[in-house]
Amino acid sequence: MNEVNDQTEKMFHPASKAKIRNNSHYRRMRSIKLGITYSILIIVAIYAVFPIYYVVLMSLSVYTTLAVVSVSGLLPSLGTLTSANYYNLLYHEPFAGWLGMTLMLTGISTLSGVAISITSGIALSRMHVPGKRIILYMLLIITMFPMTIMIIPLYFMFHQLGLIHYYGLIVPYSAGAIIFSSWLIKNYVDAIPRDFEEAAQMDGYTASGALFKVLIPMSRPVIALSVLLAFLGPYTDFALADIFISHANHYTLAIGLYYASQGTITINYSVYAAFSVLMGLPIFLLFLAFQKYIVSGFSLATYK
Repeated sequence: MNEVNDQTEKMFHPASKAKIRNNSHYRRMRSIKLGITYSILIIVAIYAVFPIYYVVLMSLSVYTTLAVVSVSGLLPSLGTLTSANYYNLLYHEPFAGWLGMTLMLTGISTLSGVAISITSGIALSRMHVPGKRIILYMLLIITMFPMTIMIIPLYFMFHQLGLIHYYGLIVPYSAGAIIFSSWLIKNYVDAIPRDFEEAAQMDGYTASGALFKVLIPMSRPVIALSVLLAFLGPYTDFALADIFISHANHYTLAIGLYYASQGTITINYSVYAAFSVLMGLPIFLLFLAFQKYIVSGFSLATYK
């Protein structure tokens, strides 16, 4: 009985009551903070997802112009949804041919550009290259200039070389990948201690063996990031490709997107949206495949 009375007195002691009030206040404030946090996250998520939702909805719409779109039209209804836009693109337009041309062009440009970037980035990081600091500053300065200002010089230069055609695009696209990816790979390799390569050589590997067995596998995140960035450039380019390509059978997806969505008077926005969805699927799959490398590769590559 005495123990029960002691516990009862402690429960109703002024200090215990204050502690209970503080705990309830803490829980209430924590609930308010969580509510505010989740509300902000929901608003940001809606803001980020809404453009994608609107493009997909427009691609399934029977309307061809944005002038007839209303607030009530943002909710899908069976009477305004159709798959005719996708059907026309896949069966009445040479979409498959444009996709094949684009993937071949971007694939060759990406592989060649990233392969040279790996060797040049590792060389700039691990070897004593004469004028290395000047080369790095030049690479950094060149990345600040957009590709559009290089269109006219590239056109005159490639016209003199007789390379104004589809395959001539491989050279500038590969060069663009080398300029940016070399800097990324160099910074990433700088963060890898030389002890790993030295330990591999002590175990019997040659210098080239340590490079291919140790250093390059450890650089997979930045290599994956370089592949992704090198792929996006030629895949989404319109200005340079439109200058170099004149035959409709060699159109890339970016050029096909422009011509397929042109109506008699105005742009057919439903076809434009459907084409954008189909064109964005390879990029989405590429991001999905490389998502575990993107964050670590970008954070370490931009460390210095």
